Amino acid sequence: MIQQRCSASAWMDAFLDERMHLHGLTFSSIHTMRIELNGWLRWLNARGIAWDGVTPSDIRLWLGHYREYADSTMQKKTAILRSLYRWAREHELVESDPWQPIVRVRNNRPWRPRFTPSIRAVDLLLSQPDVTTMIGVRDRAILELLYATGLRAAELLGLACHQVAIGDSDRIIAVMGKGQKERIVIYGRTAQTWLRYYLRVARPQLLARAEIPAGRVTQFFVHPGYMGSLSYQNFRRMVRDYADAAGLPLLTAHSLRHAFATHLYQGGANLRIIQELLGHSHLATTCIYARPAPELMLTFIEHFHPRGIHYDQAQRGQPRDMLIRPVTSLRPVQKDHLALFDRWLVKTAT
Repeated sequence: MIQQRCSASAWMDAFLDERMHLHGLTFSSIHTMRIELNGWLRWLNARGIAWDGVTPSDIRLWLGHYREYADSTMQKKTAILRSLYRWAREHELVESDPWQPIVRVRNNRPWRPRFTPSIRAVDLLLSQPDVTTMIGVRDRAILELLYATGLRAAELLGLACHQVAIGDSDRIIAVMGKGQKERIVIYGRTAQTWLRYYLRVARPQLLARAEIPAGRVTQFFVHPGYMGSLSYQNFRRMVRDYADAAGLPLLTAHSLRHAFATHLYQGGANLRIIQELLGHSHLATTCIYARPAPELMLTFIEHFHPRGIHYDQAQRGQPRDMLIRPVTSLRPVQKDHLALFDRWLVKTAT
């Protein structure tokens, strides 16, 4: 039996509350879902359709209305609405799930390597903030921490002061990642130096400039504006401005997460360790972040392609890593380096 109809605000609050507390979604994810659901309601109201009276034909009309949107945007929208009506059916708020007859469209676009800055490019980016100002000190600390830990933007902005340890022997941060999964990340001494300077000098001055008592704001990184909190918009604009100044227009905050993983991997770090540091549930996800160095790919071409200058030597049966070691500046190649390279070749060929 269908339960009595409830208002839009009531079912939306109930649905999002369950997503947060039972499924562990973050506040930012809940905020995004609320925006999408409000957009869905506006579209329905403009056509006189009740949210619990939607039919598959209505959904197809809606999909056609947004057909010009990017695949990633449509996947996000449809995933939210599918979960909504699946939840509504489980709670007997609708007679049937209107999304069930709708065929899922898979994104079959070929995999493309993401932009990953080199070590030199990262150094150039990190040198952009004017550290003679308190804002510059804060920004340098943010950039250093992103590169030193591979934090996601949401994880960095969500840091509270009690989560960051800056002692000589306790350079660790307790991070609450996706799905409310907690992990411990470790950072180096360079990042520690800037974090200490920011926390002890820059942060109090930034809060004083905003006339906000230091104890009122728990967010680690602050902004001298309303409420003293650093918003995602200000954070994103800050990274973009420094990237433009460094001549790196493609660089984003997430690029530093890729750089963190890739530079660790190219330096010889084990993929499993990188997986733990990034907070990935699956090793396959880490493989997207950790990419072989161009020198390693050149080495493979020179040794294993018939036109390679060392091809004849390779065919005489010498071990792969013995062949690679003199050519690259990397550490001895690990077995999972070879597996990753094979997987990279397969992805780029599809």
